[in-house]
Amino acid sequence: MGSSAQLIKAFDDAYEFLNPEIQKFRGDSLVQILSRKLSLQCQEQDQARLRVIGRAIELLASIHNAFAVSIPEAEIHDTERNEMNEDPVLEDTKRRRVIHGLLDLLSLEGIYPSLSQGVGIPLEQRVMSVLPTGVVAKQTEPTSEDKPRDEGLLHIIMDALRPIICDKRTGIQSIILGRILADVLCATAELAYQSQYLSQKKISTYTNLFQAVIDETPTPSLLPLLSSLIQKSSAPWFKTKISAQLSKIPLRKDGVFQTITFIASQFAPALGTNTETLSSGGPPITVEAIMQTSRLLSSVPQEVSADDYFCNIAPKLLSLLDGDEPDLRKTASYVIGSGILGKRAYGAPGAIGYKIFVKPIFDSLHGNMTNEVALWLRRFSLDDSALPEDALGDFEGEILIDEPKLFLSLTRLSALVLLHPNPGLLKRLVQPILLPLWGLKFYAKEHQKTLWHGKVFLLLQTFFSVSTGISKYEKLADNILWDGGCTWAYGPGQEGGISIRKRTDSRGSDLNPTRLMEKLNARVDGALELLSSDPQKEELAGDIFLHVGRQWLLGPSGEHNKKKQPERLQANDDLQSTLQKLVSAKFTEKLLNKFKDTLSRHPENILGIIEHLIHSEAALMERQKEEQLKIPSFRSLGNIVDDDDEPHARNTSEQSESLSAAFSLLSTILTSPDFSLSETLAPVIQRIKAQLDALLPNLPSPLVQPATTASMLLEITLTSSLSSEEKSETTTLRISGLELHRQALQHLSSPLPPIQAEGLSLLSRLITESSPVLDIPATLALLLSLITNTDSESSSNDEFIYLNVIKVIGVLASKHPRTVVKTLAERYADRSEQYNLDQRLIIGEALLRTVQELGSALVQDTARILGETMTTVAGRRGRKPSAKRVREELASNRPDKEPGESEEDALDREAANLMQQIDVAMDPEEPEDSARTAYSASIIDAWAAGAVSDLEPDDLRVRASAMSILASAFQTNIAGLGPSISSSSIDLALSTLNLERGPESAILRRAAVVLLLDLVKALDAAKEDGINLGFGFSYYTPPDFNNDPQRHPNEGIIGNIPVILRVLTFVESSEPDPIVRGHIRVLIESLEAWLEKSLLWGVRTREDIEEQPKFVLGDRLAGLDIHPRLERDEDGKPAMKGPRIEEIE
Repeated sequence: MGSSAQLIKAFDDAYEFLNPEIQKFRGDSLVQILSRKLSLQCQEQDQARLRVIGRAIELLASIHNAFAVSIPEAEIHDTERNEMNEDPVLEDTKRRRVIHGLLDLLSLEGIYPSLSQGVGIPLEQRVMSVLPTGVVAKQTEPTSEDKPRDEGLLHIIMDALRPIICDKRTGIQSIILGRILADVLCATAELAYQSQYLSQKKISTYTNLFQAVIDETPTPSLLPLLSSLIQKSSAPWFKTKISAQLSKIPLRKDGVFQTITFIASQFAPALGTNTETLSSGGPPITVEAIMQTSRLLSSVPQEVSADDYFCNIAPKLLSLLDGDEPDLRKTASYVIGSGILGKRAYGAPGAIGYKIFVKPIFDSLHGNMTNEVALWLRRFSLDDSALPEDALGDFEGEILIDEPKLFLSLTRLSALVLLHPNPGLLKRLVQPILLPLWGLKFYAKEHQKTLWHGKVFLLLQTFFSVSTGISKYEKLADNILWDGGCTWAYGPGQEGGISIRKRTDSRGSDLNPTRLMEKLNARVDGALELLSSDPQKEELAGDIFLHVGRQWLLGPSGEHNKKKQPERLQANDDLQSTLQKLVSAKFTEKLLNKFKDTLSRHPENILGIIEHLIHSEAALMERQKEEQLKIPSFRSLGNIVDDDDEPHARNTSEQSESLSAAFSLLSTILTSPDFSLSETLAPVIQRIKAQLDALLPNLPSPLVQPATTASMLLEITLTSSLSSEEKSETTTLRISGLELHRQALQHLSSPLPPIQAEGLSLLSRLITESSPVLDIPATLALLLSLITNTDSESSSNDEFIYLNVIKVIGVLASKHPRTVVKTLAERYADRSEQYNLDQRLIIGEALLRTVQELGSALVQDTARILGETMTTVAGRRGRKPSAKRVREELASNRPDKEPGESEEDALDREAANLMQQIDVAMDPEEPEDSARTAYSASIIDAWAAGAVSDLEPDDLRVRASAMSILASAFQTNIAGLGPSISSSSIDLALSTLNLERGPESAILRRAAVVLLLDLVKALDAAKEDGINLGFGFSYYTPPDFNNDPQRHPNEGIIGNIPVILRVLTFVESSEPDPIVRGHIRVLIESLEAWLEKSLLWGVRTREDIEEQPKFVLGDRLAGLDIHPRLERDEDGKPAMKGPRIEEIE
């Protein structure tokens, strides 16, 4: 640490101070031992502590000053305090330990005892001290006061440390903050916000110091520190201050990224996750981590406005959304889509979230270069700075939205709506830009821009698959040739892609008939392709046909005229009308060709068009006849005598074409083999028949024959003997259920999470309605395949879908409990070894959800199957020969096994050594060695190996999971499980605690204690509710009691409390795991409380509700099988029929 004599002397003094002869003063406190070096034996404890702390501060200051002056003055201003680039002198291990010892002394004997209750990190969670061996720091008793225990000492320490921390020279600042940063923050917060005696100037100084320390601490170090300071026992004022600082972390340069990384590290993947599938760019981000991140990042700090906050974090989120890391893109998409846009205050039109994330996309796709587009539609770095953009020419102002911005807009839109299932957000973002996406799709297709076409087509396909209703198809049908706005159109981009340019073509240039028909055919085929992928195509095909057929046959109605017409390809009103009829005719033709069978199964739509057309023609002819009668003329006299050569009816080509098509369609429907007359169609057919008969005399000669044929077919249909009255309603319901089921299956087969989520919603609806179209075993097998499929692209890897599937399984179990529970239990036990660990644990989660969903319905065979399977899996009766063979093959290739050592001995040795290693204090500044990694891998191997004494054991994690499921079942309905399962569970738990003592079995012992706790709680809850379960614990069982069938025949004994307490006391005395010991202590106290409450329950009233309550000893003590042999004589008085003690001479 330099050759300075002053520096050497400072370390020598500190080393001499910290190393007294402790062996001579065992039993004394650290302050008493160190005070002997300062000749302070006669002073009081507080004075001695003050002198010892003062001496430690002097030594620290001398070391800092000695080191600071050892650097040449010329280098002072060029040296940065960076703990990652420390001077090599500071790497001296011996001197570093001396500094750590002084800092630990200040922390453990100075700062920590002076803090008020609820401030700081608990002593057992702190970094282990490097003070001399034999010195143990003890936590002082908490006080009820909010003020510091010793504000004066705290002020002395921080007043001395502040000049060192704030010194501009390079010294030991990084070591101080690296060792006792938490204590410095807590002490500064005490003096700044909770001081009782300091002046306002001093308080202001410490307030600035508190903020300065936080601002200068790197984010990766600050996040875990602030999180650890927020405890349940933390003081309210302290929690408020720390939470306020924690909420401002995202505002830092790297705040968003570090927040996501930190939260991801706190939510580890499920046990047994294959590490090869994890992301290489950081910790794997689970769905819980994504949701927690969204809640944190979408919460605006109290001291910052929403506009400022989101303007700060938006570039950081957009940089992650535009990045290449899948997990980070998915997290950013969820934060923006659900956390920000999902809240009305931030995501509604005009709100700050809408302006940042939605409006730039909408404006760019509509060709509007607004301020939002210029500001936000560009790429950013993780520190919220905008990346430089390549200079691209705008071709003299012709390009409105250049290629990079348009492609970035499309990419962000895809990420927001496709990376996580949110059908609502998908509809909100795609519906307003449906026409721009439609025009962009066909421009990309016509110009062979494959990448662009693929992105747009996926967006449109997903939107049309998830959204419901016919409005989107009507919009496409009315604007099928849409290719841009009035002032803009799509054009080539600067880099070979697509851009949005000013429209320069003339209005008539695109009206070449051949090219127009090619474009029309392609676009109608594209619309029908989207309809084909829609799960509701059976229902929508008829509605679309009704819309386009009405426009073709009847022309645009008044309502249609009010709507906005297509903005292109119109030279005048006649051309527009003709073009619209051409589009409708082509659409109708292709619909009939592609969906002929579908339209035949739903004829009501076509019949509606025909009825409307015939009714319109009949009404028109009736009005013309009335007008002619009102205005007599000489011309009308000629009509007194009929003239066959001059038909009376109107004979225009347009009218003949419409009616001819209507009659043809009517004949086709009535002669179709799939057509059947139902109750809903019969009135329609009758109205068409009546209107057609009235229209026949006035029809022109070319239409008489097809109209007569149609009338005859209508008559035959109405007079035929059809049994439609009996089967119409049932058939309609069945068809509706089948269509819904087919839609659900089609949704579930999609690789896109939003569509799968919609499919699960439809399937849940069918289950809730108890639809007869469902095959329960097949449906359950389908749901299980969704969560157990090992394909990397399957939905089981998307936790949003995986959690929804488990929820649907719970709904299915509420309707069919025995089938679901039996299937899940068999697959969970996995006797044929078809599933791996992850799959079995996922099935276990589904089983747990099923148990919770059943509630009081968990009875009889369902409860018996569940209980027996769980006790079998949780016990040591499971045999997994295939898994054992795999483990033996891996063990034979392992190089670290000692010669002559068995597999069981090797596992015991590794587990014991590694459990010991984890208790050794690790210096946080030293790099993590391979011991911890080896421990993690080996303990997982030990879990997979199972009980070492079994021949073919099951995985310990599955056994622990089975105990947890069984515990939840007891909490749900212990009466349904009954005494047999309860007794077996108690034996199972006690045997596990008593026999499986290895360190790798700690998770089993924890689950066993929790199982006993939940069982006792369930018994207690039932007794408190006045439920007679018919079984319970016993304290003492007389030899003849169990053989007496006359006394309480429904009572059963599931366990003996003295035996249980004896086992638990023994296990507690030798249990190495602190969590198990804590649970056992709670369990023992619960059983003792059970004994006391049982005595109180025994003082009960008579069973006759008419008698007054009397506090007498009952026939037996409730909850205990203690049965005094008391009978009653004819007068109702107790009679002693058992053995009695008599005095004899």
